[in-house]
Amino acid sequence: MKRFAAVVLAAFLVVLTAPFTSAAEQAADSPRLRLSVTQMNPRVINGNSTTLNITGTVTNIGDRRISELQARLELGDRMSSERQIRTAMSGTSATGSSLSRFLDLSPATLEPGQSAPLNITVKLDGSAGNLRVSNAGIYPLLVNVNGTPDYGGQARLASLSMLLPVLGAPGKSSSPVPDRPAQVTMLWPIADTRPRLVAAPFGGQSVLGDDMLAAELRPGGRLDALVASALAVRDDPELSRTLCYAVDPDLLDTVDAMSRGYQVRTASGNVPGSGADAAKTWLDSLRRLVANQCVVQMPYADADLPALARVRGGDLMGYALNTAQHVQNLIGTRPQAGVLWAEGPLDDKSLTALDTAGIKTLIADPSQLSGNVTSGVGIAGSAVRAEPVDSLVTTGLNGTGSDSSAATAVDDPAIGTQNGLAALAYRGMNGDAGKSVLVAPPRRWDVPETELTQLLQTMGELFDRRLLTGVALPQVLAMPASGTARMSYTAEDVAGATPASVTDSMATIENTMADVRSAMTVDPTAQVDPDQLLLPLRYALVRNTSTAWRTTKGAAEGSAADSRAELDALLRGVTVDSPSVPISMASGSSPLPVFLHNTLPVQVAVRIIMNNSTGLRFGNSPDQLLPAGLSRNIPIQVEALRAGRFNLTVSLSTPGGTALGTPARFELRSNEYGVITLVLTIAGGAAVVLLSGRQIYRRIRSRRAK
Repeated sequence: MKRFAAVVLAAFLVVLTAPFTSAAEQAADSPRLRLSVTQMNPRVINGNSTTLNITGTVTNIGDRRISELQARLELGDRMSSERQIRTAMSGTSATGSSLSRFLDLSPATLEPGQSAPLNITVKLDGSAGNLRVSNAGIYPLLVNVNGTPDYGGQARLASLSMLLPVLGAPGKSSSPVPDRPAQVTMLWPIADTRPRLVAAPFGGQSVLGDDMLAAELRPGGRLDALVASALAVRDDPELSRTLCYAVDPDLLDTVDAMSRGYQVRTASGNVPGSGADAAKTWLDSLRRLVANQCVVQMPYADADLPALARVRGGDLMGYALNTAQHVQNLIGTRPQAGVLWAEGPLDDKSLTALDTAGIKTLIADPSQLSGNVTSGVGIAGSAVRAEPVDSLVTTGLNGTGSDSSAATAVDDPAIGTQNGLAALAYRGMNGDAGKSVLVAPPRRWDVPETELTQLLQTMGELFDRRLLTGVALPQVLAMPASGTARMSYTAEDVAGATPASVTDSMATIENTMADVRSAMTVDPTAQVDPDQLLLPLRYALVRNTSTAWRTTKGAAEGSAADSRAELDALLRGVTVDSPSVPISMASGSSPLPVFLHNTLPVQVAVRIIMNNSTGLRFGNSPDQLLPAGLSRNIPIQVEALRAGRFNLTVSLSTPGGTALGTPARFELRSNEYGVITLVLTIAGGAAVVLLSGRQIYRRIRSRRAK
């Protein structure tokens, strides 16, 4: 660790470049302030720390003037239990046992929309007006802003709380090193915030719903930050051993498609995407990052597995789970065999599907399991093992909660980083001998590179101090299960799952695809497997159930509509021509030329259907096998039962009845009767003549008889 120590020690003086943001709201008619902390220096206190500096801005986001603005820091008592730390993480302000003096902001009065700088520097020696840090441990720290709104009294109008790790009190020795440090393994999520592909035609350019992913892949973007920060410590053996990269195959597919050129859907039509070069560069960086490293897979598009299990008996589950070879093809590294990091609890059907797909280990939140699960357990009623993540560190990194006294949101990702590293420090200083700490950040982690680097560097410092030790995920999973637990899948989980309207639409599309697949065969020339042609559609259906859609009303339904549109585009690949001019039948009985086109790269069996055919009689028309990429003229024998004009509709379907293409309209003209019709007409005329002659003969005989 010598290679890293100097850099890590210096890192404690690195300032924040991403703002901590907090907005405090009182009653509906009260003024509001937003507090943004842009720097906190240092992030972790050690024996050499003498001061703590916090800078940022305070903004009046209400509709009333606020005056007498003041700010101070409040440090609570050292926390001695996990429960206390969880309470602090929720945003609940602890009672300050050490308070700095109030500092007047300048300007001290803000009109609506105005801002004032915040800059507080305090000593840590316990002197008057400063803070006292007496022992190593985890402390709650509050930034408190008071002010007086028009027509009101002075009150706390904004606050921001976080955890402050203290590895050693200023001027004192560091905390003792445990005999057996806690063992840390960390998942590093490489996933998009939501699926982007809206169409992926076989052999054509993919279409994305927007071009925002290009910005995330470029330097400074969210996904670039995840890769760049991890690459910066790639040569550190202990940190590299600690990290295991959790990848979403859907993101890899999307970036790969972007790298080969893509389109972006807009209101006025598709336009070329701008991120092809960024996609190539990022994908190359990811390949370097994960080479010979631990990789685990997420479900494709982070799918809602219980929802997938409800569609046609779960026949889409394999596309969400059997992606190991696909991932290896894209990034050069194969994920850990049989390991999955899925979102949310699973029901019995999806657990059974995991076992069928060869998934033996599920990385899970312990809240989804019965009992107080802290290590690997078997899931009752299945052959799957659950490996729980450390809920304390995970809660910290998620950075969610609220200040009950000021309704202060503390969901800023930088607050999550600060609280997460404080929770890690607590695990190290708490002396949990040999405890396994599996860290799982938010799946769609949105943290600036500086914050990610700070987190990794702090982990390196904790390793150097032997408060923690890094272990590889396979080593953790090799430990025997400590018992069994049940996975809880509640009515609340059902209510939050993919809507039934979406899964019903998916089932309809799946039924159609099954029929279309039965009509397809490999063309001897094109040599394309029909299953490969339909594969993008199956992945599109999996994306319909992405857990990313849960936070946006109507998003899953929109994804299902995109899948329907993609299927319709495929069905339009086989069609029939509408003649540009009316067709005159050369005789009463003539062959009707029907031109069929197959633009698909597979052979397709089609059935020709004649509609609105009153006055016409057709000969037999067997099902036709259309070669890939070719057109064919199929003569249909037609007989006119009368002279005149006929409007005929010709449509195509699979032998199973799925409509193909767009029906064609034929206008026919016939001035002659067909042969059969003519024979029948002559025969009818002869019969009339004979009957008339017979009647005349009878009348003549009758008169003679008189």
